Amino acid sequence: MILITGATGLTGSAVVREFGRQARPARALVRDPDKRRAERDAAGVDTVRADLLVPATLAPALDGVETVVLISSGDDAMVEAQGNLIDAAVAAGVRHIVKVSGLGADPDSAFRFGRYHAQVEQHLLAARVRATVLRPSQFMQVYYREVPTLLADGSFAQPLGDTRMAPVDTEDVARIAFAAATATATATATVPESVDGEADLLPFTGPEALSMTEVCAILSEVIGRPIRYVDLAPEEKHRRLLAAGIPRRSADDLDDLFRVRREGGPESDVDTAAFDRFGLRPTTFAEFAHRSAPVFRAEMSPDHLWASGWLQR
Repeated sequence: MILITGATGLTGSAVVREFGRQARPARALVRDPDKRRAERDAAGVDTVRADLLVPATLAPALDGVETVVLISSGDDAMVEAQGNLIDAAVAAGVRHIVKVSGLGADPDSAFRFGRYHAQVEQHLLAARVRATVLRPSQFMQVYYREVPTLLADGSFAQPLGDTRMAPVDTEDVARIAFAAATATATATATVPESVDGEADLLPFTGPEALSMTEVCAILSEVIGRPIRYVDLAPEEKHRRLLAAGIPRRSADDLDDLFRVRREGGPESDVDTAAFDRFGLRPTTFAEFAHRSAPVFRAEMSPDHLWASGWLQR
């Protein structure tokens, strides 16, 4: 049995859908069994109620589990929550943990969640269980957040200068997570056992590094009106986030992330080796944007995109 944690979030729900597409049995760990239940039922994925922050609830959820796909909310409790799951999984005899981390995870990262992911990775390596660490780049789905301003005044305002980004579709993250969890690697590239504090590390991005102007050209075509890129100073973006009601700490986190990305880095360099390894083709941003056209036109919410069947078209 394979257990999927964080199964009601953006990435976890995509993993649930992928298990459904592949008709592979799995179990989803959730705090609220009613949240997104229809998706899990449609995918044929079982539901177990547990809380990563309540260790006593984890043993029943892990009964009979051989592999865990480890995902949880990006918040202050992430290190504790994922650490609890790792410890409980080892105690339950789980053989393989696939952690969804992030590209740029580093103990010295200027971005708080980059540091958090690095801490969890180190905990996983110390657990001496077979470990696969996925490090995807920026998710294409984060561009959904820009819909209000895209439609209000045709602007895409970001403090990224001329930086190029190679975002990845979360549906692709789910496909790689499924492949890693089920060991469906190509015959020439098996998933090795991790030993002596080493993990099978898989960093990956989308198939192309795009400037924000190129992103706007694609969105213009999808939305049907001109979208222009406005390069903001980081300080101005931070001010706008606060003015929009974003909590200060969240605005500070985004400011840190924007500054890291403005300087370039691994998210600007295309790396699709993980797709090649599992015989998969990454989704282009244009394919993602056209598939998400109802969201970018404000005709449908992201949560309804899958439920409507649009993703299967």
